[in-house]
Amino acid sequence: MTFKLQMTSEAKLQLQKIMTDSSKIGLQKQLKKCLRLLSSNPRHPGLNSHPLVGSEESTGLKIWTSYVQNKTPSAHRVLWCYSNTKKEIIILQVIPHY
Repeated sequence: MTFKLQMTSEAKLQLQKIMTDSSKIGLQKQLKKCLRLLSSNPRHPGLNSHPLVGSEESTGLKIWTSYVQNKTPSAHRVLWCYSNTKKEIIILQVIPHY
């Protein structure tokens, strides 16, 4: 099953900032791959997707995190959730992991 990716305005700004920074070509490629895999299979082993602990209790949403990078200082993550229909994935944020 293929999922349609929707993005919050915050995620769009974060992606735009990364994609227009010529010093982040490696991250751009990794991010494109992450979004492609997320769209085709959010449980792909390379994404290491897992629920964010405590997110459901505090926000009412089950928020997931997926790896863009691994074993990199400030490795980036994509925070996302399923839509109500389960046919779409909503990208909430693209952030460095500290």
